[in-house]
Amino acid sequence: MTDPVAHKQAWKISDVVMFPALAIAILIEFLSPTHIPGLPLWILLPAGIVLVVAGFRLISASKATLDKHEQPSLPGTPTTCLVTDGPFKYSRNPNYLGAISIAVGLGLAVNSLWFLAIAVMCMLLLDIWMIRPEERYLRQQFGEEYEVYTRNTRRWL
Repeated sequence: MTDPVAHKQAWKISDVVMFPALAIAILIEFLSPTHIPGLPLWILLPAGIVLVVAGFRLISASKATLDKHEQPSLPGTPTTCLVTDGPFKYSRNPNYLGAISIAVGLGLAVNSLWFLAIAVMCMLLLDIWMIRPEERYLRQQFGEEYEVYTRNTRRWL
């Protein structure tokens, strides 16, 4: 039997992972400052800004692509078609990739190893808590069409 939606709880969104995690990174960095070794701030800051902007643009483009296909980006609404164009052509999870890009970019911009460590932890948590249930749901909903998509498109990038 096919699940009606991948996530039934309306609060089960990446923001629930990312915002508290970034707040924790800020707190830990304040209590125990770190620095990324070997790279000067004049390289880290612009690289971080580029990643933050790219992350927001990726999230915006993926949401626009879902809207174009009249597909939900929030939990609780069934998916009626498999979206494989726009940013979904290059990543099966551009929203999550954008969120991680923002976290890594912030880490570079503020020269903090804590932000980078938190970004890796968030990536793992998103993979287990969000992505895997979504993949099971899409596999049930779209069968072979989804299998072909997974063979041709990476989970992250």
